[in-house]
Amino acid sequence: MKENEIGREKRISSRELWRFLIPSLIGVFLFLCPVWQDGAITIPIGILIDWIKAAIGSAASVIIYFFILLSMVMTLITKFFKPKAILDNEFLSGIFYTNYLQLLLRVAGSVFAVIIFFELPVEIVTSPNTGGTVSGLLVTTLVSIFVCCYSLPLIMDYGIMDFTGTVCRRFIHPLFKLPGRSAVDLLTSWVGGNSSGIILTIRQYETGYYNGREATIISTMFSVVSIPFCLVIANMLDVGHLFAQFYLTLCLVGILSTIIMVRIPPLSTFDDSYYQGAQQTAYTEVIPDGMSRARWGLQMAVEKAKTGGNVVDILKSGTKMYLDLLMTLAPIVMTIGVTALILTEYTPIFQWISMPMGYYLNLLGVEEAFAGAPATIVGFADMFLPAIVASGLTSVRTKFILGVLSLVQIIYLSEMGAVLLGSSIPVKLGHLIILFIEKTLIALPLIVLVTNLFF
Repeated sequence: MKENEIGREKRISSRELWRFLIPSLIGVFLFLCPVWQDGAITIPIGILIDWIKAAIGSAASVIIYFFILLSMVMTLITKFFKPKAILDNEFLSGIFYTNYLQLLLRVAGSVFAVIIFFELPVEIVTSPNTGGTVSGLLVTTLVSIFVCCYSLPLIMDYGIMDFTGTVCRRFIHPLFKLPGRSAVDLLTSWVGGNSSGIILTIRQYETGYYNGREATIISTMFSVVSIPFCLVIANMLDVGHLFAQFYLTLCLVGILSTIIMVRIPPLSTFDDSYYQGAQQTAYTEVIPDGMSRARWGLQMAVEKAKTGGNVVDILKSGTKMYLDLLMTLAPIVMTIGVTALILTEYTPIFQWISMPMGYYLNLLGVEEAFAGAPATIVGFADMFLPAIVASGLTSVRTKFILGVLSLVQIIYLSEMGAVLLGSSIPVKLGHLIILFIEKTLIALPLIVLVTNLFF
């Protein structure tokens, strides 16, 4: 929208309205519409992801291993031989011209991929609880990214986030210190699962709609696992019959703990600068005098829809984004995920560092405090581990508390943490460790408080 037109009410034609409504409603349906599948609530995007995973079957792992190796080979060639064809291409150089840490991660990821694929006799890597788990997560993550890369423009580029931002700012900004347009992102992250939410957040950050602090808050505080997975965890802990209370506790504590954490370091101290020094994308949620909130939101949405591309544009941008994420993230998820799970399965490190949490649980009146303490920490490695550790406990109340905590913690290195560390969002491993500890310490008393209402 031109500067001299801001604040002026404009007539919206039916053609302009439909250009906003049709793709936006399709996007909302895909990402936010709850549907029942096999007795559980999910979203259409989730069903599509499951269908693609089933369709490609075992070939998915082979494809992923191939791209992990290709990423390493091309990065080595680019780093040491500096071919002009790659360095002069902004897209290719952005993927393959990396620092030595990224190079090391890609080499390590390739080594793990070869060991797993050829089933070499290295048990700590090929074990179902290490390499086997990460391989499954990689398939889910990268199929999710594939679907999202081609469908995200429907909710990003045709105005629904601009409309929602204007309408929801009065609630979102005071609570979470975020722009109103993040409402769609927050819901997608919460209902749709971490992969779709993080990819949406990365895209919004790189296009200048979020600054570094905002992108970090959304990706670390809202990118929870999907509702069906929450049910899986509840059933693993034998509290599936309490799922309504289980998920209600998760939502309440997730929101309350986030309201607290956005106001304290490190989230409150993140830089407000934009991606690679880019200027904030021209967009305002401030409503001009004499215009209603809904009318201004609609006007902003229609203006945004005018700039939305056609099907060919979506396919081109989606393909470039997917190749970028595939080459960048697959080796990192493989390396960090396998390493974290090896430390969990074959070393006592999590037993040692969970001792203080035993005293904390005991202070909060949680039964079997020291037996359940490792479950408060191992979630940093992988989202399944807390449920596995806590499943051997006898107290239903303790399993309920630890199950909710494992989902509220959000950050786990085998997938979500690795994706974040490999993305453009300015998050480092130290940040994730601090945020995980903060979330655990803040969420636990809240979970215990709410749980006491049900037990």
